[in-house]
Amino acid sequence: MSYIEKELTDGERLVLMGHVSWWTIVPRTLLAIAVFVAATVVAGMLAALGAVFWLVAVPVVLLLWLIMVARLIFRVLTTEIAITNRRVISKAGLFNTQIKATPLDKVNNVNVTQSFFGNMLNYGDIEVTTATAEESDNHLIMSLAHTDEFRNTLTGMTIE
Repeated sequence: MSYIEKELTDGERLVLMGHVSWWTIVPRTLLAIAVFVAATVVAGMLAALGAVFWLVAVPVVLLLWLIMVARLIFRVLTTEIAITNRRVISKAGLFNTQIKATPLDKVNNVNVTQSFFGNMLNYGDIEVTTATAEESDNHLIMSLAHTDEFRNTLTGMTIE
């Protein structure tokens, strides 16, 4: 059960839950593969390295990949945004948690920004702006999966 589901009040029901897209780790994974391929080509040219290369390069490339994507994986697992019948709630982080809740009648706009690949793979950045003057009260989720569905659902809820 997600954090947001645990925090619903009496009579409040979950309409839509959003999460960060797993596609965010693909570019760094492709980079790690490219580094590994380049290292393999170099090792092939320096045939004297032989088995030493495989004992060193493979663990190093895997470790570098893990370091590069660990933060992204952590963000995917610990970031969520939801629309309920009463409010928009977002939560980010595990140890240093940031939680924002905005009543539906205080939502001004839902802005979506998608890159070329985000448009093809159905993810993008979403910002839910609120009626307050404080920009820090806005909900900003980077690389949210299914941004169009989230935007359309929230827009439909705020028009009613």
